[in-house]
Amino acid sequence: MIRHGETQWNLEKRTQGHLDSPLSEKGVLQTKETAQKLRNYKFDLVLSSPLGRALETAKIISAELGTNNIQMEPDLAERHLGVLQGRTKKESLENYPHFFGADGRFIQSSDIPEAESLQDFLQRIQQAVLKLQILSEDSSMLVITHDGVLHAMLGCIKDISFDKVQNFYRFDHCEPVFL
Repeated sequence: MIRHGETQWNLEKRTQGHLDSPLSEKGVLQTKETAQKLRNYKFDLVLSSPLGRALETAKIISAELGTNNIQMEPDLAERHLGVLQGRTKKESLENYPHFFGADGRFIQSSDIPEAESLQDFLQRIQQAVLKLQILSEDSSMLVITHDGVLHAMLGCIKDISFDKVQNFYRFDHCEPVFL
């Protein structure tokens, strides 16, 4: 599993959620470097979030590896973050301080207007994990997704609550996680 390459909005510390910005130059380079790290692995299938930054990462890696079996999996999309999407962290802190703790960290269980609830997001990711388990019985897969999704998946797999899993794991852009 891989988190997509760095995007322009990642550089700006802008919340993406279901919105997108293109991969940065560094993000494209990270993606190509990751493909080189994976050149000795054979993947029957590349599953990608349908969001542009993940799909762009999947296309670059697939081209570099010579695989052309990319399938989009809607359940691998990042959590929709409603009114926070498109805003920088500073803007969100100024306009919605009640969504953040005293330490400045986002409170995942916040009831964000127009957003996917944390419970719905975690249920969606649990469904994705079950699909991946079934697919992995017959296929070697590469999964391209997002930071929040990877945290939720690992929490589900290792039975760690979502609010705690982020204390134990960090997912850098384009750094493979083998499961």
